[in-house]
Amino acid sequence: MLVLAALGLAGLAGLSGCSDLRQTPSCTSYFKSGDLGHFKLQSPEVVRDSRSGLLWYRCSAGQSLIDGRCTGDPLVLDWQAAQDFAKEFSSASGRTWRVPEYKEMKALSEKACDNPSYNPNAFPDLPIENFWTTTTQRGSPWQACSIYTHTGHGHCRSRRVDPMLFLLVSDP
Repeated sequence: MLVLAALGLAGLAGLSGCSDLRQTPSCTSYFKSGDLGHFKLQSPEVVRDSRSGLLWYRCSAGQSLIDGRCTGDPLVLDWQAAQDFAKEFSSASGRTWRVPEYKEMKALSEKACDNPSYNPNAFPDLPIENFWTTTTQRGSPWQACSIYTHTGHGHCRSRRVDPMLFLLVSDP
């Protein structure tokens, strides 16, 4: 009986180590107004990441930046339609845009804050949703990688037919 009680307490102790009870601040309170961090404004609609050199459209695809706010409804498309939209957007804008790779989208995520885990001054009004990346799951023609903007964590088990939001990025 004593052995069972000890095993039960050991199990509870092990379970308590599995949860992280630290409170991570919201990125909206973490960044002071106007603090773009490692981003530089290229135009009102575009920021340059000083670490990677990549240019990022500041709003979710389908939205427009008006008076510093992302307005309109973001596009919610399946994986292939998101890739196709990036090509159409490129033709219309005269600059080559694409859906970001998994590692690029992940690198945007802030480690010190979340909800969403992206700088709200660089990416205003970013919805807390799963966002497509262009990266696909190896060995599976049906799956691709996505990032959850609340935490910046992602996985590569999203079904390509599922509708999701996405950002647009351009190479320097």
